[in-house]
Amino acid sequence: MNLSRYSLIPILVFPIIFSFNAAAFGQSQPQNLTFTYLTSWGSAGEGDGQFDGQNDVDFFNGKVYVADYANNRIQVFDPNGQFLTKFGDSGEGDGQFRKASALSMDSEGNIYLADQFNFRMQKFSNDGTFLTKWGTEGEAEGQFLHPHVPANDANGKVFVTDRERADVQVFTDDGQFLYKWGGVGEGDGQLSDPESSIVDSQGNVYITDYGNDRIQKFSNDGTFLTKWGTRGEADGQFKGPAGLSIDANDKIYVTDKNNNRIQVFTSDGQFLTKFGNAGSGDGQLSQPEGIGVDKESGTVYVADTGNTRIVVFEPLV
Repeated sequence: MNLSRYSLIPILVFPIIFSFNAAAFGQSQPQNLTFTYLTSWGSAGEGDGQFDGQNDVDFFNGKVYVADYANNRIQVFDPNGQFLTKFGDSGEGDGQFRKASALSMDSEGNIYLADQFNFRMQKFSNDGTFLTKWGTEGEAEGQFLHPHVPANDANGKVFVTDRERADVQVFTDDGQFLYKWGGVGEGDGQLSDPESSIVDSQGNVYITDYGNDRIQKFSNDGTFLTKWGTRGEADGQFKGPAGLSIDANDKIYVTDKNNNRIQVFTSDGQFLTKFGNAGSGDGQLSQPEGIGVDKESGTVYVADTGNTRIVVFEPLV
């Protein structure tokens, strides 16, 4: 075997570089994480498959659920964008909405909807059957001024951000108030216009601290753990972090609303990748808000609010 001293260099160096990257990110998955545009659907309007300010999107058991904000409803699609069903309309009764702001789903497929200007949360079964509701307007425990994006943990807790109160309230899955944290400010654990929440496999809670252009991470009881992000356009910076989702490996997906892109991080805030840019073409985004990830395939569904559509990306493996 006649190898020159130059041909030995890649053989010796490559394992060192690979080991350094894996250790740096604390991940076993490949570090060349890349996403490509797959499809999109939707347009402005009130018909089936049309939207008026869709704010949030989630994925569960082969279906895509969209909070259709100003149409006061939830629409359900298959992964290719085929309309399946819808529920909700305008009003104050059970199953009616005054701006369907955002949604989340628990492990059983129950749906939790932030009914913004009715100042309440509503809970539905997977087929849209009304189950319960809680909340009124106010600043007391269990009340809301601007309920936004909820999240669910594995133990039946529901975490609800409130943009005006600048706090996170925690409930049982039938609406019993448990505890809260937050408050207006820039310090650790303080919030400014908090948008979304998500819970990882360890029960830790992540909040998009929109007004402070950062992500904050808390333990399940609200103890501050870490933060990342500053205002800007560089990797790891934000101009209005809005939506949050999480994949099977606890990677955190953030819609960077006014940078018109998605950024992906490890659970401790290490930047991994980004995709999307400003525009209305394939794979482009305009003020994206909600985001949902299929934990089996890694497919990403984005509420491309400014373009009134859902945009879908898939990982290259």
